[in-house]
Amino acid sequence: MEILRPYVEQILTPALTELGVNGDHWKAMIAPSRERTMGDLSLPCFAFAKQLGMAPNMIAEQLQSTIKTTEVIPEVNSTSGYLNFKISSAWLTKFVLSGQIRVGDAKGKYPSGERSVLIEHTSANPNGPFHVGRARNAILGDTLVRLHRLHGNEVRAEYYVDDMGKQVAVLAWALANLSTDRVEEILADREPLSELWKDKADHERVRWYQA
Repeated sequence: MEILRPYVEQILTPALTELGVNGDHWKAMIAPSRERTMGDLSLPCFAFAKQLGMAPNMIAEQLQSTIKTTEVIPEVNSTSGYLNFKISSAWLTKFVLSGQIRVGDAKGKYPSGERSVLIEHTSANPNGPFHVGRARNAILGDTLVRLHRLHGNEVRAEYYVDDMGKQVAVLAWALANLSTDRVEEILADREPLSELWKDKADHERVRWYQA
């Protein structure tokens, strides 16, 4: 969210000045919204109440009516004394993909964790079919590993092959002792293998385990 602060400050400064709030002490008050459905960043207006002689919710509403939205921040709303800013997901996606922000840019901006962390991710079930969800888990898992390392933690990433134990023994026995006809006979009351998965070994062999 640090990369978004300047954009929020840019549209807030003239609105607050017009309302009678001077200085930039309010910049430290901008924080991630507690309710993400309301916005991405929020400014609590309670600290301005005494200075302006107005209720926080009225201050937030007045600021909302004054602020001009932008491509980066297309929506501003007020709720219970909080001014909420919604960031354009399309702009953020374009910004990240443009390469303007890099992993190294965040170094030094966060306190060092200096913890030992073990992250086990993906670990696809060897007895189940492989699909796009496995790739998603690898991306999410490796992202967590990199984020922890960025914060100074010592991270060990593990992938559990999980090719030992009862489930593997059952599958090995079934493959060695059951014919295709016998498997289909045992699974006669189950939904047959979809035509989409025919000739895909990982999908076909699951039926031996199920039998």
